[in-house]
Amino acid sequence: MIAVILPTRGLVFAEVENSIELIRQFIPQTIVLRTWNRTLPEAQNELVEMALGIEDLTHLLFVEEDTVMLHPQDGILKMLESKADIACIDYGVAGYSCVAHDDKTNEILWCGFGCTLVKKEVFDKVEKPWFRTDKSLRLNDWTWIDNPAKYGGQDIWFCTKAREAGFTITQIEGECKHLRLDGLGTPETNKGLHAISEKQKIQTIQMIDVPKGMEVN
Repeated sequence: MIAVILPTRGLVFAEVENSIELIRQFIPQTIVLRTWNRTLPEAQNELVEMALGIEDLTHLLFVEEDTVMLHPQDGILKMLESKADIACIDYGVAGYSCVAHDDKTNEILWCGFGCTLVKKEVFDKVEKPWFRTDKSLRLNDWTWIDNPAKYGGQDIWFCTKAREAGFTITQIEGECKHLRLDGLGTPETNKGLHAISEKQKIQTIQMIDVPKGMEVN
């Protein structure tokens, strides 16, 4: 059983819903859990709690409201076949990859949660709260400090804690489409389509200089 975790701010791009529906057709044992009135990271924590109560649950697939898995049936199959603790498909944010690598070992340190599959057992072993945004990781000494993230950060917290618990992150080939709303369509007209475009694709891979002695063994 797969639980799709879809935290939203009340709106979801139609292409995202379509990709999820294709996954549900391919894997009927799939349930979709949504929020529409929760902020981050409360949305993720609440939905994970709900998912863990589902009988026969094996994986949680995190999807963001603006991130489209291309060829979703092939994508979810590759994620499952990887047997990874955490499997992700990358996408661009301002041209940057959402997957961060150790610049010495190339090990994946963290990934964005726009399209990420996580085994249930990871949540059984990682301490709550699974997602936090009230602390930031200071990279020069690898220390968590009381500096709330302006946007995001919950993925860095979770992935770091999962790696400390002995789990690894695997990147699956491909790139998701990352959408943006450029303008709302004119109301009360048959031709009032919303203006939707794709954000910049990945141009730069994140390479992080992990301080010596701070590596996760």
